Amino acid sequence: VIGERINPTGKKKLQAELRAGKLDMVRAMAREQERNGASILDVNMGTNGIDEKEMMLKAIYEVTGVSGLPLSIDTSSPDIMEAALRIYPGRALVNSISCETEKRKKLLPVVKKYGAMFIALPVSDNGIPKTLEEKHAVLDELLADAYDHGFSPEDVVVDALVATVGAAPTSALDCMATFSHCKQDLGLATVCGLSNISFGLPDRIYVNATFLGMAIASGLTMAIANPSQDLLMNTAAAANMLMNKEGSDLAYIHRMQYFDKKEAERKRQEEAELLASHGTAGAVETAEESQGAEQGPVNPVYQAVLEGEKDAVVALAQEELAKGMAPDAIINDLLIPAITEVGDLYDKQIYFLPQLIASANTMETAIAYLEPLIKKDPGQQDMATIVIATVEGDVHDIGKNLVGLMLRNYGYKVIDLGKDVPAGTIIETALREKASVVGLSALMTTTMMHMKDVIAEAADKQYGGKIIIGGAAVTPSFSDEIGADGYSKDAADCVKLVSRLLS
Repeated sequence: VIGERINPTGKKKLQAELRAGKLDMVRAMAREQERNGASILDVNMGTNGIDEKEMMLKAIYEVTGVSGLPLSIDTSSPDIMEAALRIYPGRALVNSISCETEKRKKLLPVVKKYGAMFIALPVSDNGIPKTLEEKHAVLDELLADAYDHGFSPEDVVVDALVATVGAAPTSALDCMATFSHCKQDLGLATVCGLSNISFGLPDRIYVNATFLGMAIASGLTMAIANPSQDLLMNTAAAANMLMNKEGSDLAYIHRMQYFDKKEAERKRQEEAELLASHGTAGAVETAEESQGAEQGPVNPVYQAVLEGEKDAVVALAQEELAKGMAPDAIINDLLIPAITEVGDLYDKQIYFLPQLIASANTMETAIAYLEPLIKKDPGQQDMATIVIATVEGDVHDIGKNLVGLMLRNYGYKVIDLGKDVPAGTIIETALREKASVVGLSALMTTTMMHMKDVIAEAADKQYGGKIIIGGAAVTPSFSDEIGADGYSKDAADCVKLVSRLLS
């Protein structure tokens, strides 16, 4: 297990410490992860408000001072990577080198120069591969280049590119195929970002643990995960033993002895807390209860959106039309309230990502059928135009696509520029299309810095609309810092933000 904790993404306390120039939490995380069974420590210093290069070098000195575990150096900057490899006292693992032409051209010679290993990321200039065959073809191209630079198979660890099964149902199966291909056909080690598989799902730990056991059986050799999650670590130890890996029987026994001690201590603490105060458990509201019996019978069109019944919604809408309900009334009185209810259920964590996507797709199907039937008033104003894009350098777009889908469902005209879009293109489009809002997405701390470029370009070109931002690494404080007009945590929240900004 590669310990993932030394990464400021989503960790406000760690971000604040790094901005203050402190590394107390970094040292504590290194010790804790080693104690919990990590074999390698990933070190990432990518956050706004600090000198990433300076902090990366300090972190390497501090972590190697308190732990003997090897490090995985995690940065997208070739300059920072070279500086880190130069001072690292050992054979590092570089996280990562993709098949993007410019990145591999800069990084392969640097990694070879310092004798490091690297994680091979099968992402090309065209972005994330859409099929398993394309992923393996991109991997072959990257490996050929690496071997031309003098690397051997022992220097390479292949990332299987885990996507959430909530949005990509075959993701786990595709990863198993990649692990098996690398083990059986290429003789290569493999790695994956384990928790990606369950993003947007309830009780994620069970999905992660099951995926880990299946992945180990398929040939997975490393997982980037949180070693303090006992179910994951116990699953890994048991799976290794069942696969008859050398030393795994003793490793499993030692792991369970450690776990039993930890559990005994936890129970002692719980008992002490129970004696100190008696609490009561609250009832968990179900999706059905939240709709409420007081509301009376639920309209079938409304219910279809709630339940994501994409195949049934058009026929149900036709029944309402036959009863005399106007197409715009179906949209305004049934579809929009239903998707609003779905958004509320998602906010309360009663609904999860797959349900949100299914409901949004259902509504989109219904609107596509109903909109051509609406007779527009000549004086009626069109809804606002919104330009959305994933910023330059970032090839992730699942979240952005869902935002676009939700905004279209509310009647906005959405122009989606795709991923890896330069600031100039975004603002030029917004000016040409007279867009009221520009929405920017970024997944990584390194690429979200390009959001500042878009805001600067907007000021330079005198774009007068609103600019909103979101993405996994983005925070409200970062939005304030760069002068954005708003931040949304997800697609449902983005609809509310746009409505608020334009009201």
